[in-house]
Amino acid sequence: MYWLLEGFLKARTQLPPDQWETLVWFDRGKSSEVLQLCRMAPVRLLIPESCDVNVTFFTDPEDEEVQHYDIEKRYFQDPKEVWNLLDRDHINVLCLQRFILHPSLVAPTTAKLFEALILKAMNYDLKPAGYSYSLMKGKNPRVAVFLDELNNIAPSRGQGFSGDQQAGAILQHNAEQLRSQNVRLVASSHGWRKLRPGIRSSFQFLISLRGANYPSSEQPKLYRFNRLFEKLEPGQAIIAFPTKTFTDKIRIPWYGKGEDLGYIRYIGHLKPEGDKPRTSKSNVSLEDLVLALKAVASSQ
Repeated sequence: MYWLLEGFLKARTQLPPDQWETLVWFDRGKSSEVLQLCRMAPVRLLIPESCDVNVTFFTDPEDEEVQHYDIEKRYFQDPKEVWNLLDRDHINVLCLQRFILHPSLVAPTTAKLFEALILKAMNYDLKPAGYSYSLMKGKNPRVAVFLDELNNIAPSRGQGFSGDQQAGAILQHNAEQLRSQNVRLVASSHGWRKLRPGIRSSFQFLISLRGANYPSSEQPKLYRFNRLFEKLEPGQAIIAFPTKTFTDKIRIPWYGKGEDLGYIRYIGHLKPEGDKPRTSKSNVSLEDLVLALKAVASSQ
């Protein structure tokens, strides 16, 4: 995913600023991998208001930061507000998934997020900072959304954290509409079959890494090369175009670990609405019970 993001940034050198794609990176919160993005471009962290992200860079023996990186923070109350905080000149990193510890929150929170994106895109109301909108004739600027491990957001049956398929269904239903409104999805999955079937057909360009495996019913041309994919070396990849023609084996560079630069602490977590301790029977007083019985009797 780093390699693809870097490719988008390099493409900017060939385009005027109003044609740049705004980049949105969904942070999975695994270790400190987001710090690698700081080497590529300024970063804007989008954080739930009740939580925070503490970034610490390593220092040299004289207690000076080894290198300064441009990181700023923006906070939101509701996931729907995220799309109002985007900036063209930053890598917009959505720090949300790491704060969701309860499985019941994953699907509804993600669904609300994508529902808001789709509505904004369809209403031509997706307006990251940095563009000259008077020159765009009402069109949405290009936005690329990077989703690592999309199988956790739009899983096949029985493959996700939660049984709720709401977010995946919303994405599947609106994938083509998003594309027509200049919103591009760039995603990865740990397995083709782990991804929701309707979502799988939405991606025209496929990059196969070591161990990739495709079913003959969906990808008959790619299926014939499963053995080739299984034998790829770590760091090798093959790109399949919409016509299902292939590149030769390519080498994807190793970008290192975020911990090489410093570390990130994620502070707080999101709680389900109405997450209150249940009242045990022993806490109900006799007076409360009498009042409840009187209320029932008077209503009959």
